[in-house]
Amino acid sequence: MAKEKMKKASAVLIVVAFVLGLIIGYFANDITKTETVYQFEEGDNILKNSGFENEIEDNPAYWFRAYIPADNLTMTWDEETSYTGSKCIYIESTHIYDETVCNNWAQTINLIPLDRTVELTGWVKTIEAESVVMVIQCWDENREMVGFGSTQAKTNITGTTDWNMYTASVHIPIETESIIVRLALTGTGQVWFDDVTLVIK
Repeated sequence: MAKEKMKKASAVLIVVAFVLGLIIGYFANDITKTETVYQFEEGDNILKNSGFENEIEDNPAYWFRAYIPADNLTMTWDEETSYTGSKCIYIESTHIYDETVCNNWAQTINLIPLDRTVELTGWVKTIEAESVVMVIQCWDENREMVGFGSTQAKTNITGTTDWNMYTASVHIPIETESIIVRLALTGTGQVWFDDVTLVIK
């Protein structure tokens, strides 16, 4: 009789322990979710390595080249002509393509401030540039562009200019899965970019 009671008590304890485990697991998971939710604040810059000072394998960290190869195209990490700090990025092309080509330095952002407005700001220097543009692209899960902002909405950056600041903005649609910032030279010429930020408004 005593053994039976002990068996029943053990069975009850196992069930209680199992239920408690489920409850604790549920709340622990809920706490983890709460802690990993990122709170975007006004004024946050969501671009990494905005001044191009940090490197990974002799390239500006977090930035990549998007281009159509050509013999007379140069895309480098410049240590001689920066606006501030010691480095900036540079594009030069004398190649005449058969179609319009926007060779660019780019960065992909996956931590998205949905339903917020962001402003892209950067310093640009040019020499005989056919056309220069800074753009913000918002992409959904199907790789369709759902939002777009460009410096061309305010200014055409062409010709030869000393360092000037330019801006572009866009409201981030709620279906956005990633943002790509592109710093581009369209056609021929030379351009330098420095101190580029993407700030939440």
